[in-house]
Amino acid sequence: MKTIYRITFLLILVSNNIYAQNGKLLIIGGGYENITSTSSWNYEAFNWAVSNSNNKKVAFLHYSTTTTSEFENYFINSCGATAAKSFAVSYENANNQTLINEINEYDVFYLRGGDQWYYYSEWKGTLMEDLIHSKFNEGGVICGTSAGLAMLSGVMYTAEHSSAYSDVCLKNTNHASITLADDFIQVMPGFIFDSHFTERGRMGRLVAFMANWEKNNNETIIGIGVDEITALAVQPDGNATAYGAGTVNIFKLRDGSDFFNESKISIDSIELTSLIHGKTINLNDLSTGGYSESIAPESILHNCPSKIYASGIETLGYANVAMLEEFVNEYSTEEPIIIFTGSDFTSANKFKNKLIELGSEEVNIYRADYSTYDDEDIANEIPLTRKFLFVGNNSYDFMSLFLNANGKAGDSLKSSLINRKLILGFIGDNSRFCGTYIVGNYLSSNANATISEGMNLIKNTAIVPRTFERGNDITNYWNGTNSAIPYVVAKEKLLHGIWLSIENYMIYQGDQGKAKITIKGSSPAMILTQNGSKGELVSQTYSGSGTPDNKAGFDKMYLSFLTDQEEYFLGEYESTVTSIQEYPTKIYTGIYPNPVKDKLFIKSQKDIQLVCIYNIIGTLKFRANYQYNEAEIDIGKLDLTEGVYMVEVRNWDDEIEVQKIIIK
Repeated sequence: MKTIYRITFLLILVSNNIYAQNGKLLIIGGGYENITSTSSWNYEAFNWAVSNSNNKKVAFLHYSTTTTSEFENYFINSCGATAAKSFAVSYENANNQTLINEINEYDVFYLRGGDQWYYYSEWKGTLMEDLIHSKFNEGGVICGTSAGLAMLSGVMYTAEHSSAYSDVCLKNTNHASITLADDFIQVMPGFIFDSHFTERGRMGRLVAFMANWEKNNNETIIGIGVDEITALAVQPDGNATAYGAGTVNIFKLRDGSDFFNESKISIDSIELTSLIHGKTINLNDLSTGGYSESIAPESILHNCPSKIYASGIETLGYANVAMLEEFVNEYSTEEPIIIFTGSDFTSANKFKNKLIELGSEEVNIYRADYSTYDDEDIANEIPLTRKFLFVGNNSYDFMSLFLNANGKAGDSLKSSLINRKLILGFIGDNSRFCGTYIVGNYLSSNANATISEGMNLIKNTAIVPRTFERGNDITNYWNGTNSAIPYVVAKEKLLHGIWLSIENYMIYQGDQGKAKITIKGSSPAMILTQNGSKGELVSQTYSGSGTPDNKAGFDKMYLSFLTDQEEYFLGEYESTVTSIQEYPTKIYTGIYPNPVKDKLFIKSQKDIQLVCIYNIIGTLKFRANYQYNEAEIDIGKLDLTEGVYMVEVRNWDDEIEVQKIIIK
């Protein structure tokens, strides 16, 4: 089992040779240009391109289609261009000298979107490719949006086959959809670009591109992912400025590190910088400029006494079944389980049936909202139970109307979470609850996540499940899930953000002074960690007015990918709640005789609620409820071998005493 540590590392310096040319680049992440005003997201970027050219003439290039006259007029009327014209450069005319000569009269080349495979297959080795090289070397400005962006990096994703998706690439960095080449244009060697970045959830695939290239070509490259309606303007000396309403994301493998030699992405940490409008970076050493606000988290000690299971999927898929099997076998299958759910019991009943199928002997379902927050029967049942599963709860109903509503049942659960060592399971959306904050509205094609207080069982952390789950549109949810973690980490100054997918789950627990998570499942989980970062929230919008996307930029954080059985330490751990063998004496109980062979007698100053007997390793061997201050147990009728056992006695005030006995 590999163990992943959060560490600080040195920067890799990118060779200055890549900026030996005189050209400038404007790489644009795609999306719709706003050509109606000078306050729109693209105005400053387009104005930069024109003002940095010699003759301020703009040529719009595509392999087949042309742009509208309105787009050309915007460059002339608003961005200072002296001329603007669209050209269709197909395979048939990519070697047409007359056409090439005409295009050469322009000093700004704007490569449009579409399918980069057409660009690669129809322009490669032609006069058109040579012209882009020569124009760049002469000091021209080369712009590329979407597919046009992809063709400008030193290593290009050609998209020869079907499009590459993050959920696939994370599990197989040699998947057939990952088609890379370094024999086309190459105006920015040492880098690979990707567009529509957050909107289409392409973080996983860009890192997979980096891993694929390193493994197969023994060359480490830097990834740059640009959001829609966002651009990065790069000067010849490597200084670059971000423009627009999204983020520009720069990924770099840490110094001396390597992708583990396996098909799945497994890496302890990648440096991640995220730029927003007006922020700068030097691509030679990746130093940033413009961030001044600290988003550094406070140092918080983990103290949750419980063991927590949290999954990334709502349904009874493979990951949840595997997680439930572990959950059922914690302590003993004889331990009762309470499922807390919302008003619709459909999903909870499916999970109940699966728990019973896996060997659980008792499973009860309770609604957790305003209708039950003060339920005395539930309040009395909670102290008798150590295993709780949360599925199908609405965050507002559960947190505000049940747990924090000052009712008997809610208070009983809250007290148990703080004062008892429990086994907790959170399914899919409910996995968000156990963090410091709950991310809402995260299953969206827009970046408009909301933030509310969570159970704070896992300190300084937010969790987003269902990452890369496919909605009606293949990437329907990915913008919401991918943008949510950087946003909440920066806005609330958290230390960690965890992305879970529908193919994995995690286990959290305190272990020898450290709080750790262990990842299980067939797909890697992603963890974003910061330590002393500076950052800001996005303020620029598409049109220059209205509400910005809920996205964040920052100077540097660290991204980790964990595969099955890998561990990650979240911080220092210390809990005042001890294990079952070490509960302090509270209720002055008499337990005799000791050693015992036949009948064991228990007398207490208060009425006894529950008696449990555990073997020396903590396995439950006997459990019974009582009402009075005396109890009698016929040890001779129990299937117990000779040895040392622990007797736990709990009264109705939830006070506990544990004593050691010897059975002969």
